[in-house]
Amino acid sequence: MNRARIIPGESLRGFDRHLLARLGEHLSRIGATGYLVGGSVRDLLLGRSPFDLDIVVANCAPIAIARWIHKEFGLSRPVRFPRFGTYHLVGEEVEVEIARLMDGPDEDASRRDFTINCLYVDLVHYSRTGRLEILDPTGYGIDDLEHARLRTPSEPALSFWLDPLRLIRAIRFRAVFGMKIDAGLRHEIARMAYLVSQPARERIRAELERILTSSRVGSALRLMQTTGLLRVILPEVDRMVGFSQRSPYHAYDLFEHTVRTVSNVPPDLVLRLSALLHDTGKIETCRRLADRNVYYGHEEASARIAESVLRRLRFSNQIIARVTFLVANHMVNYSRSWSDRAVRRFMRKMGDKLDQMLILLYADRRAQTPSGATASNITDLRRRVAALSKLVHDVLRLPIDGHEIMRILNIGEGPLVGLAKQYLYNVSENLGRPLSEDDCRRLLKEWARRVLKQ
Repeated sequence: MNRARIIPGESLRGFDRHLLARLGEHLSRIGATGYLVGGSVRDLLLGRSPFDLDIVVANCAPIAIARWIHKEFGLSRPVRFPRFGTYHLVGEEVEVEIARLMDGPDEDASRRDFTINCLYVDLVHYSRTGRLEILDPTGYGIDDLEHARLRTPSEPALSFWLDPLRLIRAIRFRAVFGMKIDAGLRHEIARMAYLVSQPARERIRAELERILTSSRVGSALRLMQTTGLLRVILPEVDRMVGFSQRSPYHAYDLFEHTVRTVSNVPPDLVLRLSALLHDTGKIETCRRLADRNVYYGHEEASARIAESVLRRLRFSNQIIARVTFLVANHMVNYSRSWSDRAVRRFMRKMGDKLDQMLILLYADRRAQTPSGATASNITDLRRRVAALSKLVHDVLRLPIDGHEIMRILNIGEGPLVGLAKQYLYNVSENLGRPLSEDDCRRLLKEWARRVLKQ
């Protein structure tokens, strides 16, 4: 066992410090041992505060420790995951996972995914000294972390066979932490890519979410494609590779355009999924003309494919609804000749998805050519939407209130007040400016003569 690094206990958040120190004392009292392990320790060495605490215990039952944490710290009742032999507890500030340490850290480390996750903190020792002594059984974990190098603690083929999810997790570590994957490891990922269909779809989805919301999403998607993982997980996207769009507006093949669109949107899951799937229907709707391709209705086809993909990967209904709406409506053929009324109609149609749609439209145009020249059209649309949004905001702040409307119209409380307000809103919107008090009085009197026959 390599005792490789000591860091102060203050590296932990206050609640975590208290929980782990108390747990170490409890383990010592009952003659047991326990370790903080894996990603929790890795994040501490990276200067991050871990939200998940992964703990392994020996000489005691994991369920007993899980129940003790539930009782002492008010976390949720432990939930058992039989496949992994773990117990999971959730609190406002932390999530805790408890598992049994079968054969000591050395053997335990050999079964883990990557050396950077084969790092341990002895909790009994921590409770006595207040110091986080990092144990590195493989002798490579800390060095690999410092040099951003991804390595399996055992033969890669064995590691991936034990848990095929590690194939895509390797890409996630590349995307999130910038870990380097050498040629040998990349070869093994490609050779065993077919196994990635085996893990539960929810587990695959969780890894994919973290890849898509990472800062290196473009290079991660390209690596998934070259290793064959994309073909297994997202064949609808993989088949875009090499598909020429034959369009004066597109300089890239369909896959490269898609990757660039994904990279152009901020790391929001709905936006990244929408960008990834927005053109999946182009291949099936493609019609080849003499000088170009056309893709009539590809947005509707893409929305159908997007829904199928997202349901297969067990995304929530809320995410599916937002993504399919954005994909189905992303063909906005805006021109500067649009009237303000047409822009307002577009705004109403988009509803609460307006901001996301504008971001997606801009990203899509930016990804068409190296210069992204056609994106200037969307910049103009965004400018007009912002101006009209300000107007709508001003319109919704009438210079008179309901009591003044009742006084002007000589009416009491009731639905007529709301109708009168709506009339003023509509006039202000059509005029393209806020109303003054004099405007409101004059318009209300005209409205009363016409509607109330006053």
